Amino acid sequence: MVYIVGAGPGAADLITVRGSRLLGEADVVIYAGSLVNPELLSWTKEGARLYDSAVMTLEEVAEVIREAEEAGCVTVRLHTGDPSLYGAIREQMDRLDEMGISYEICPGVSSFSGAAAALQMEYTLPGISQSVVITRMAGRTPVPEQESIRALAAHQATMVVFLSAGMLSRLSEELILGGYGPDTPAAIVYKATWPEERVFFCSVGTLAETAALNGISKTALIVVGDTVAQKGYQRSKLYHPAFTTGFRRGTEEDIRLEAAERKEEKRPGRMYVVGIGPGRLDQMTDQARLALAKSQVIAGYTVYVELVREHFPEKEFLTTAMTREEERCRLALECCMEGRDTAMVCSGDAGVYGMAGLLLELSEEYPGVEIQVVPGVTAACAGAAILGAPLMHDFAVISLSDRLTPLETIWSRIDHAAQAELVICLYNPVSKGRPDYLREACRRIMEYRSPDTVCGLASRIGRKGESTRIVTLRELADEPADMFTTVYIGNSSTRRIGSWMVTPRGYR
Repeated sequence: MVYIVGAGPGAADLITVRGSRLLGEADVVIYAGSLVNPELLSWTKEGARLYDSAVMTLEEVAEVIREAEEAGCVTVRLHTGDPSLYGAIREQMDRLDEMGISYEICPGVSSFSGAAAALQMEYTLPGISQSVVITRMAGRTPVPEQESIRALAAHQATMVVFLSAGMLSRLSEELILGGYGPDTPAAIVYKATWPEERVFFCSVGTLAETAALNGISKTALIVVGDTVAQKGYQRSKLYHPAFTTGFRRGTEEDIRLEAAERKEEKRPGRMYVVGIGPGRLDQMTDQARLALAKSQVIAGYTVYVELVREHFPEKEFLTTAMTREEERCRLALECCMEGRDTAMVCSGDAGVYGMAGLLLELSEEYPGVEIQVVPGVTAACAGAAILGAPLMHDFAVISLSDRLTPLETIWSRIDHAAQAELVICLYNPVSKGRPDYLREACRRIMEYRSPDTVCGLASRIGRKGESTRIVTLRELADEPADMFTTVYIGNSSTRRIGSWMVTPRGYR
């Protein structure tokens, strides 16, 4: 029989009672010599055979177990911490299954629990964080892309990072790119629960510096998140005098006071201004999907909300029609003032003809609402990708909608962009009220460019009915287009290469 035993984080007396008993009964002990406290080996019985797995391969470990089993011996495979975390036990159990050898797992105290004890902290503080992410940096062992540090950081939960003490500069960079601010509290715990345990409080931005100053390069856990500060949390309900449980009932006076406190303590929700990309879910960034997942309310122009509704059916939705942008933004900000995290969805990028600017302008009227702008793939880039590479050189993006911009200003911008030899990307080229604006734009541009200039149209990018067309500037004036079409007008070097529209940058 084989027992896979967790030795605990370091201190010998943190092995479980069961683990201690099994260790004392074992005939053969295979221990992780580079990590397990050697004091534990003195607890083995006289005559027990000891093997240090730090110098062994999986095949050699399996062979020792096979020989012990044939001899009728009890084997303990002694791992550090809890064997189910980074213990590589699955491959060992598969070998045991192949050999027909029975085994049991005896859990242990993980080093992430030992680190919390060393920091004298609670990982899950009400109002701060209710989740703990246990992960590691990608090194010689890869990490799935969706579980990268950057992707997980978007959750803003408490994070405990294993096996990464030698990569702290890159860890800081990935944490910051994922959403943690450089000043987010962090801690380094070296050899948690061992006699030589050391603890260093710092920030996400100073992890590498702190480790270097103190000579830490391995055998350390990194803890990140606002919980590290152990401040600003809400009182737990479990022990609140106003909270009724199956064992006691809160008094009416305490219930009334607790309701008043809750009303006073209610914080505004966060406003996410989310660029959802062209339309397809797989063209939305992970950060955008996480923002929508964390929000209680999803707001936006009706057409854009319908693009995400089926993916987040449990959310509350708030929509208004076109031309009611300020009303929509105010309604969303009021949801935040009620304490609900809210996402304002925008097609493409929220900062390119989206709602980011208006929400930031209005935010002064809604104190306490934190606004986070989440970028997305704008139509200019998404359309360029399906046309080929029309934007490889300098370009201008201009909207032909004169609802918010005077028409004379639009024509001035068209004239100057055409004269400057910029590739021109046109948004909102045609509507029922503006049927001739694209034709007029083409006429103006032909004053500076050849009628044979290569142009492209991308329609319904990332949505059902997506299509592209490559035409000349002369032909473009009469091409059908609408508000869901993005138009690309090349410069003098833009050319058609097969089915692609390409503006060379001159690499050759």
